[in-house]
Amino acid sequence: MDCRLIKYYHVDEFNHNTLLDDYFSPKTPDCLFQESTKSLMAFLHKAFTSGYVAGKTLIDISCGPIIHHLLPICEFLEEITILKFNDFCIKELEKWINKDTDAFDWTHTSTITEQLKGSSNGWQEREDLLRSKVKPPVKCDFSKDNPTDPLVLPKVDCVTSIWGLDIISKDKDTYCKNLKNISSLIKLGGYLIIYGDINASYFKIGDHKYHVLTYDDNFLRKTLSDEGYKIEHYENLERITTSDLADYEKLVFVIAQKVSEV
Repeated sequence: MDCRLIKYYHVDEFNHNTLLDDYFSPKTPDCLFQESTKSLMAFLHKAFTSGYVAGKTLIDISCGPIIHHLLPICEFLEEITILKFNDFCIKELEKWINKDTDAFDWTHTSTITEQLKGSSNGWQEREDLLRSKVKPPVKCDFSKDNPTDPLVLPKVDCVTSIWGLDIISKDKDTYCKNLKNISSLIKLGGYLIIYGDINASYFKIGDHKYHVLTYDDNFLRKTLSDEGYKIEHYENLERITTSDLADYEKLVFVIAQKVSEV
């Protein structure tokens, strides 16, 4: 693979509709949809219902204009702030929040949420509940010490990073810097939830390859520890998809509590 062909998610434009269709839609191959959507939703549902994670305020820093991971946990939260690296992702999220007819349809994931909760209906109420908790999306830039400059956000109880750190970190030093910036958004005693790829190098959007930082479990565990986190839950999900849309070895789901300021 010629590294000159690699683009960067937070720098280069992409078709967000293609991203959503390929990875998170009813058109997505079953195994890939399991890993990108169903497993993540199940992990988060369990994290909040089991008491692994507690808190009322959350900041989400994730790839693409996705909301499916917030559906299973919105009832536990009072306020959700979504940070996005791209203006076009913000616009797509605003369409969904405002119920625009041309917004991406997340009904298939709303019904999954109801199934997780043992219900066969109520998906519309679930979506409306999430809309009521979400504040207007905010543009962020992690090359700045304050990623939301000039806006200063209050610290929150929890941050979710769904592939966010993986795709904006050009190297391991940048990953550590970005993690430090994320940590500055979390209260002492609060939680960081990560869903990412182990030993990946790219993912595709259409015909283009986008960078993913390559790291292993040892790096992730040590980096979190060095930044003042205690890992409460660490789980790998072995790859089952045969799709060439991404080249990860396995997935990782982490719940880490911020126990010290570094």
